[in-house]
Amino acid sequence: MNGQNGEKTKRIGGVTLDYSRYPGEDYYCDGNAEDEILDIVRNNDREKFPEIISSRKDWATLYHLSPARGNIVRWIPMNGTEKVLEIGAGPGAITETLASMAGEVECVDLSAKRSEINATRNKDRDNITIHVGNFVDVEPTLADDFDYIFLIGVFEYAGSYIDSAAPFHDELLRILPHLKKGGRIVIAIENRLGLKYFAGAREDHTGRYFDGIESYENSEMSVRTFSRAGLERIFVDCGITDYSFYYPYPDYKFTSEVYSDGRLPKAAELTDNIRNFDRDRLLLFDEKAAYSGIVGDGLFPQFSNSYEVVIGPPLPVEYTKFSTERAPEYRIMTGVIKDGNGGRRVVKTPLTAEAEHHTARMEDSYRKLSKRYENGEKALKICPCMIDSRKRAVFDYIDGRTLETMLDKCLARNDMENFLKLTDKYLELVGINSGASVSDGDMTFANIMINGLNWTAIDYEWEEDRSIPARDMLARALTVYVCEDPKRSKQMIPAIKQHYGISDDDIATAAEEEKALQIKVSGNSIPLSAQRNDYGTKVIVPGEIIAEDPALRETAAKEDEARRNEETKEVSLTSVQVYFDSGKGFSEEESFFLKERYADEGCISFEINVPENVKTLRIDPALCPCFAMVREAAFGRADTSAITKLMRSNGSMDRSGVVVFTTDDPCFTWDMKRMRRAAMVHGDAKIKMTLQMCGMPSTMARRAEKGECR
Repeated sequence: MNGQNGEKTKRIGGVTLDYSRYPGEDYYCDGNAEDEILDIVRNNDREKFPEIISSRKDWATLYHLSPARGNIVRWIPMNGTEKVLEIGAGPGAITETLASMAGEVECVDLSAKRSEINATRNKDRDNITIHVGNFVDVEPTLADDFDYIFLIGVFEYAGSYIDSAAPFHDELLRILPHLKKGGRIVIAIENRLGLKYFAGAREDHTGRYFDGIESYENSEMSVRTFSRAGLERIFVDCGITDYSFYYPYPDYKFTSEVYSDGRLPKAAELTDNIRNFDRDRLLLFDEKAAYSGIVGDGLFPQFSNSYEVVIGPPLPVEYTKFSTERAPEYRIMTGVIKDGNGGRRVVKTPLTAEAEHHTARMEDSYRKLSKRYENGEKALKICPCMIDSRKRAVFDYIDGRTLETMLDKCLARNDMENFLKLTDKYLELVGINSGASVSDGDMTFANIMINGLNWTAIDYEWEEDRSIPARDMLARALTVYVCEDPKRSKQMIPAIKQHYGISDDDIATAAEEEKALQIKVSGNSIPLSAQRNDYGTKVIVPGEIIAEDPALRETAAKEDEARRNEETKEVSLTSVQVYFDSGKGFSEEESFFLKERYADEGCISFEINVPENVKTLRIDPALCPCFAMVREAAFGRADTSAITKLMRSNGSMDRSGVVVFTTDDPCFTWDMKRMRRAAMVHGDAKIKMTLQMCGMPSTMARRAEKGECR
C-alpha cells in the first residue's frame, strides 16, 4: 500500500520517507499532541526547542523535543561513517542525535504522522531514510550490514507488533542477521525493579503503581520491562553471550550520567531522583538515602531505574556525564575512556561549535595553574591536559578518593576534628602563591582527588586570570558542598564558622558568587530537575496527607477501602445502542438497542441491517467507560481489517487495536458512503460484528482523562 497521499516515497528536505510497507493508516497515535509537535517543528529551528519547551510546560513537548533525549546515544563512540538502524524512531528525538554522529541512518516506525515529524525536524540532514510501517513487514527489506541497531524505549513493545509466543526473543532473532560482523545492538529500557518504582513512581507504560514489581500480574497490556536477570535470560536463550550493561541515570529518557560495571556510582552521588514529569507519584522514602545504602552494598545494577545494554563487542567508555543544560558556549560531555593499553583517560568533548573554545583553553589553563601551584613536595598538583585533533580536552585519569568523599566519611563518624584537618589542608594548598593572577574559580571538594600525600585538582574548567583569596575559595567550596546536600550543614556549619571565623555575610557572598557562575554557565536556562513542578504533577508524601487526628485517619482508611472496592468491582456491559444518521444528525429517535448474543466470554455478536439512506452508522458498545475491540466484522466484501480501518471513535486506540473509552458515552462511527464503496454493496445491507468488551472502573477512567494512565 501507499502513503496517506498515495505516494510510495516522499522527501522532506534531505530526508527520504519510504511508504512501500505502510498499511495506509496509523494504529498508534498521541492525538492532538502530535499535530502540535508537527506544527512546532515545521515552524521553528531546533535551537528554539528549549525555549518552546519552557513556555509550553507540557509532557509531550518536553518528551519529544528535549535535546536531553539524545544523551542516551550521544556517549557511544562513532567516527561519522557508521551505518545505523533505529527501530521505533517515533518523532525523531534520538534520530536527530544519531544523524549528527553516524554516516547513514535508517529508521523504522509504524506511524506516518510521527515519521513526518521526524523528517521535518531533521530536514537539514541528508543521511536519513525513514521506513514507515510495522517492523515485521519492513524487516525483510533491510540490509545486513548495520554497524549499530538501536531500540530506544522500543524493546518492551515487541509483544504489540510481533505475534508469537516469545515476541522478545523473536525480536532479537529478527534483528541479529542485519548486523555486520562486529556490529552492535543497543537496547534502552526501564528496569521493572528500578528503585523509583519501589519509592512510589508509577510504571512508565501502564501508569499503575508497582505493576512491574508485581510482574504485571494484574495488567492486560502486552508491554513488558525486565530486571537485569530477566534480560540476561532472553539473551542466553537467543544464543547471545557478548553483551555489556550500562546504567543511565536518572533514567534513559533524560539521561544526565551513564555508569557501567567498570565505574559504578559512589555513595551519596545519586541526588537527582524526582524526575518523572508525566504524572503524579508517591514519595514513600528518600531515594538518595536508599541509593547510598544500595550502592554501598554493591546492588546498584539490580536497582538502576533504566538499563542500556550493548550487545556485541564492549565499548571503551566506562562513565559519561552530560552538561547539556548549559549555554551553547559551555555545552560539553565528559567521559572516562579506556585507552587500549590498560589505562584510562578523561575526555571532555564540545557538543556545539561554540563550546570548542571552552575546551580548547583547558590545556592553557593546565599550564598556568601548574605554574601557580608549584611548591616542591607540598604542591597542589594539577591534572595534565592536552587538546587532541578532534578539539577534545584529554586529561590523565587520577586514582584516589575525592575530598568530598573523605569529608562525608568524617561527618558520618561525627569526626569534626579530622573534617577540619582536611579543610585546613585544602586552605593551605589553594593558598599557594596566592598573589598570582590566576585562580581556579571552581575548586570544589569534588574536584580535588587525594591519593596518599598527593592532592590533585582534576577539573579546572573555570580558571580565571585573577587572584581569588584562599579563604573565599574555601567559603565557596563549603557553600557548594552544603547546597548539594543540606543535611551536611547541621553538623559542620557551627564548627566551620568558629574555626575559620567565617561570617553569615561570607557565606551569603559565596552563595551569590555561586549563583552568578551558574547563571553564566546555564545562560539563564532552568535545569530540567528544577522544572518538574511547572508541569502540574504532584509528589505525594503519604505521611503528610494522613493527619494525626484519629478520626481523620479512620475517614481516610474508609475512603481508601471504598476506592479499592470501586476499582475491583465488575462493570456491567449489556447495552449496545445503534444510531442511523440519514442526513439530520444522530438522535435518540433514530436509535435502538440491540438484542445481542454472547459469542464467548467478553464477546458480543450481532447483525445490523443498514438501510440504503443511512449516511453515518454509529454503534455505542456500552453505557460506561470501557475497553473495546472489533474482533470480527463483515460487510459485503469488506472484512475485519477494512472495517476497522474505516472506523472512527471517541476513544484512543493502542497498538493492539484495543480502543480505550474513558467516557460514559463511547461510540464507533462509520461513513457509510466509504463503507459501501469498500464493500462494493448497494441498497440495504447487513453488517455482522463481534466486539470484545471489558469494563473500565470509573476511577481508572478519571485518571486516564487526566493523563495519569496510559
